[in-house]
Amino acid sequence: MKRRLAIYVIIFIVIIAGIKCLDVVMRYDIGILDYIRFSAPLSDEERAYLKNGDLKYGVDMSNAPFAFIDPETGQGTGIIVDYFNQLAVALETNMQPMVFDQYHVAIKLKTEDVDMAVLNRNAINDSVFSFSQTLYTERSKVLVNGEAPYESISDIRDISIAVISGSAAHHAVNKFFNPASNVDVVLTDSLEESFTLLGLGQVDAIIGDEAKISYHLNQALRSNRFKFVEGSVSEEDVGIAVNRDDQVLLNIINKGILVMKENDQYSHINSKWFGSFIPEVNESTATGTTANIISLIVVLFGAFFIWNTTVANNVHVRTKELEESRQNLRDIIDSINMGVLVSDPTGKINAVNKALIDMLGCDYGDLIDKNRADISGLAPFENRANEKEAFFYNGRYYLVYARELREGSTSNILIIDDYTDRHRYESLNRQEAKMIAVGELTAGLAHEIRNPLGLIKNYLFLLKKKIAGEKENHAVEVMDDSVNRINRLIENMLGFSRLSMVEATFVDLSDSVTSAMDLEKDTMDKRNIGLELDFGNAAGKKLKINDDVLKLCLINLTKNSLDAFDECDKESKHIGLKFSKASGRLKMDFEDNASGIPRDKLDQIFDPFFTTKDNGTGLGLYILQSEVMKIGGNLTVESVPGEGTVFHLELPIEEEMKDERK
Repeated sequence: MKRRLAIYVIIFIVIIAGIKCLDVVMRYDIGILDYIRFSAPLSDEERAYLKNGDLKYGVDMSNAPFAFIDPETGQGTGIIVDYFNQLAVALETNMQPMVFDQYHVAIKLKTEDVDMAVLNRNAINDSVFSFSQTLYTERSKVLVNGEAPYESISDIRDISIAVISGSAAHHAVNKFFNPASNVDVVLTDSLEESFTLLGLGQVDAIIGDEAKISYHLNQALRSNRFKFVEGSVSEEDVGIAVNRDDQVLLNIINKGILVMKENDQYSHINSKWFGSFIPEVNESTATGTTANIISLIVVLFGAFFIWNTTVANNVHVRTKELEESRQNLRDIIDSINMGVLVSDPTGKINAVNKALIDMLGCDYGDLIDKNRADISGLAPFENRANEKEAFFYNGRYYLVYARELREGSTSNILIIDDYTDRHRYESLNRQEAKMIAVGELTAGLAHEIRNPLGLIKNYLFLLKKKIAGEKENHAVEVMDDSVNRINRLIENMLGFSRLSMVEATFVDLSDSVTSAMDLEKDTMDKRNIGLELDFGNAAGKKLKINDDVLKLCLINLTKNSLDAFDECDKESKHIGLKFSKASGRLKMDFEDNASGIPRDKLDQIFDPFFTTKDNGTGLGLYILQSEVMKIGGNLTVESVPGEGTVFHLELPIEEEMKDERK
């Protein structure tokens, strides 16, 4: 009895301590150890530090609502100014603002022109400065009309979003929304311009800093018309930064911030600037804390009740644990990508996983309790068990392992490993090594060829001065042209390695595509091959794109199509190019109705040195795909033998924005 009473007392003490710790963590957003440290009064050293003079803080006064000049009073105001004013009251000292633009605040702190500044806690700033506890979290969120159907950021797709060019939200939005979301990003110069586009219905949403958008809404009294969808595109904590060697000041600031939190100054400041449309901040209301405390008490007492009743229900719990363990084992086996089959010594199948069922194309009931020898689909794998090299079967590569489940076990296990992807990667790695060697050899040969070519060209120049006959002059000119041709070939050969390094520029898509296709126009006319160009929603647009890579793709794909038409006899021949743009990507479908590509060669056409042409090098499509991937694009192919081929090209773009305020 005494032992049980002691246990009850210990549990009660643990509950009280847990409630206190949870309350501290949720109310002040710091750990219990930091709370104890920051709750201590200022030390003698810290008081002496404050008496040395006014503390200076760096601030950008063009960053409403965080800091700006009040047009009526001409005085600095804003959330950050209020934070420092309240911090000065809490520490009983004076704090003076030093105004700089946003790019120089951190620099002035580093050079000790100011003592502290409010900065984002990112990797760069963390490596230079020490930070106080978090003041607030800067979140990039999506604002939509109040009646929009979107509740979560994961629901967003097929819309246009306005974002300030160069902002943190701009850097995050393209990484956050994948091409499948079909989100069209429209760049603006200001938040006011973004709201104008939203009000005119030219965009469906705005993405940007939550606090700035909230302040703008409350200033315009339009908070009821809009709502933020749940979730953030990016988040970054913001705190007061000091130089790393100024730990005394850091401790002073942390103690002052805790006093502000204890006096509930955060809520007053946020209510002042945001009214009813308060963004998510790092604070907890008394109601939320109380609810969590009650939840913790319920959980702890529930756990105690379960512990107390477990003794009486031990057999039931053990049985349930065994069942769960068995189900977990089944889930683990099903999650394995390799096919797994377990059988007894007679060949009776006891267990299989989902991967094996998918490989054989049958149902679970078709295998369990059946004999391995009676399953016809297993025979090709059983015959190649434990071979060291992967074998090819039904368009895939496999490795098969067969052995006892464990030493001395009466069960046998068969594992079928789909080795296709690794086989392809290994092949590509080998080819890549060859390409590197070829590249190094090419560079060396180009240098070695150019030296004697230079000598030949110089002596041809001297020779031309010594001869007078028309026939001899013609011979020298032919040789000179040949030297120039070799030089151009060398330049073209070396140029492939530099295409992806060319900067993207704004070009008229229609002009760029037309000029590239004009190179083969005469050939297509002679062979009665029609050309169809459909620019879709990209027609007449100026796009920022790597024009050299685009033209390289158009020229090479056109030449391949022309070669493919030589192998087929069709009355109607055509090549079609269809363009569209969405979510910062230009998509092109390059289609022809030529002979197509055999299915057994379709997976190899992008491999280096693979060619079906008698005089081909096997480098064309490999170089195309390599250059496209280097700039963040993608090139894939579909083909039906005898009907035609479609190449799907995607390239990253930026669209030129027109100033609609003019």
